[in-house]
Amino acid sequence: MAKQASGPERNRKEPLSSVARQLWAFSGNECAWGDPHCSTRLVTEEGAWVGKIAHIIGAEPGSARHEQWDGKDVEHLRDFNNLILLCAVHHDLIDSSVARHAYTVEYLRAVKHKHEAKYRYAVENIEAEFRDTVDGSRVRPAATMRRYFTWEGVALEPSEEQEMLDLVNRFAGRVGCLTRMARQVLALVVSEGTPDFDLVRRRFSTDRQTLLSVVRELEKAEMVYLHDEEFDEDRGQLSLVSGALGGVFEMWSQFRNFCRDEDVDLKDILVGLDFSCLD
Repeated sequence: MAKQASGPERNRKEPLSSVARQLWAFSGNECAWGDPHCSTRLVTEEGAWVGKIAHIIGAEPGSARHEQWDGKDVEHLRDFNNLILLCAVHHDLIDSSVARHAYTVEYLRAVKHKHEAKYRYAVENIEAEFRDTVDGSRVRPAATMRRYFTWEGVALEPSEEQEMLDLVNRFAGRVGCLTRMARQVLALVVSEGTPDFDLVRRRFSTDRQTLLSVVRELEKAEMVYLHDEEFDEDRGQLSLVSGALGGVFEMWSQFRNFCRDEDVDLKDILVGLDFSCLD
């Protein structure tokens, strides 16, 4: 454990390179500020770096929010959880002597969490993406869907339950044929309704052509459709279609509501291919 430093300019240390890379990976190349949303790119089209790393709890005595530090481990001050990646304007704003009082530790942590959560799809599953490529997608089908039927609260005949089980497992097989990124996009659309194409592109930190390829994959699988706005795909919206579910469109909302009520991560089912979560 690092010892507490003393004297001026002893607490402030440069972020570790691994922490800086993690901040960048979760940034989506945008300032983390979200109220209102700041779309300032951290790397300009010319390749200039204009982002700044800010401390949530200030490192030095007299700096913004330093009084919230417990005074124990200096290394915690440059930990990933205490740093936020901002544009120059918002970096200076939260540390300004006339404005810093308006930006508490709790507020800035919430800003950081909300922004970074949008981009974790593209980062947290790198190892799983590699595993998919090497081993192939492995679907764990539902065996009984008893948990789902109990949650639904509708009495079905055994033949009706079997029909639903067969439908879901056929769907599971089709989901298992998708690439991981397509499954991630599908999970996002099921969770959030009809997100904008450009929002999804930024969420996954990907380029337009790559996302279009994924959308075409989902369209072919009869799961997601891109509604272009006046032939401008970047301004279009992604919507669900139910061909892969035998035309039972309400199953999309059923999956979403079941996961919410039963505290199941929808990504475990649609991305991790674990349909046994329904049992």
